[in-house]
Amino acid sequence: MKGTPFDFFVQFHLTEKCNLACRHCYQSGAVSEMNYQEICGAISSIRTTVEGWAVDYNMNISPSLHFTGGEPLLRDDLFAVLGYAFGCGFSISLMSNGTLIGPRGAQQLKKAQVADVQISLDGLEATHDSLRGQGSYRRALEGISNLVGEGVETNINLTVSRLNMAEVGELVHVAEELGVSGIAFSRLVPSGRGKALMGEALTREEVALFYDELRRYRSSSKVSVTSRDPLAAIAEMDGDIPQTEMPMGGCAAGVFGVTITSDGTVMPCRRMDLPIGNIKRDSFRKLWAESPVLWSLRTRGDYRGGCHSCRYWPVCRGCRAIALAYARAEGSEDYLGPDPQCPYH
Repeated sequence: MKGTPFDFFVQFHLTEKCNLACRHCYQSGAVSEMNYQEICGAISSIRTTVEGWAVDYNMNISPSLHFTGGEPLLRDDLFAVLGYAFGCGFSISLMSNGTLIGPRGAQQLKKAQVADVQISLDGLEATHDSLRGQGSYRRALEGISNLVGEGVETNINLTVSRLNMAEVGELVHVAEELGVSGIAFSRLVPSGRGKALMGEALTREEVALFYDELRRYRSSSKVSVTSRDPLAAIAEMDGDIPQTEMPMGGCAAGVFGVTITSDGTVMPCRRMDLPIGNIKRDSFRKLWAESPVLWSLRTRGDYRGGCHSCRYWPVCRGCRAIALAYARAEGSEDYLGPDPQCPYH
């Protein structure tokens, strides 16, 4: 029997292009997106790494690839990429704005054996359309309905800010009406496309209030109501936390997975613009094992502020992307400092 189980993921950006006129979106003409052969080469490199870990360390690994963008459905070769990834033994997920998923697209995603599709909403109709363009909310809901109708596991993702914090209850109801599997909430990271919305980010008091409210829906909703935010997980923890020097859970950046951007750049997280190499020229296994940035994210002694001494460090560590975004706003590159929205220190 194999040893330690390990859920490992790579978030793979297939394009920087977006089919929506988002208020907080940008498109850089300087980005050179990988072609089909380069993407398959990257997937093969990841597969070889995972297979090596399983043998060398007696690990029971569950690898997954999360394909996103921009908007991944803008790529003509998307389904060829999904097929190749599935054939390599990966569980595959898709992250989309939903507006391009018609009945036929939903059928194709089901046929491609996509494990789940995650559709982004930014709030109710007025809020969502103010950020993503008129009519985008209704088109997103049509995409969701097409997926649900085909029996594709579908989840709604929502980034919480002051723009939509008061809409949570109604959004949970929308999820129930659509028949999705769940709705997941995460905090706004004021970097990249979200930098223009920094003034809408929650305070630590608002974060505590929000997660307290979210607990009510978890016990009463017909759908799964969750958050991928490590602060949400520790809000419900009781008892002693094992004090380890290596992470057991919490922020996934560089610990349980990494991001590959559309030009092949490898980063700890999609919201952390900290390049550690490029999959087109660097060994994936070597980057994972030797990157100083990734090792610092895994090492308790490298953390500063309240995080390194916090009893929740092994299962939390705050959101490193938010810590970096706020540090950069003050002229620093300190991605290991405290999470400024954490109500627990």
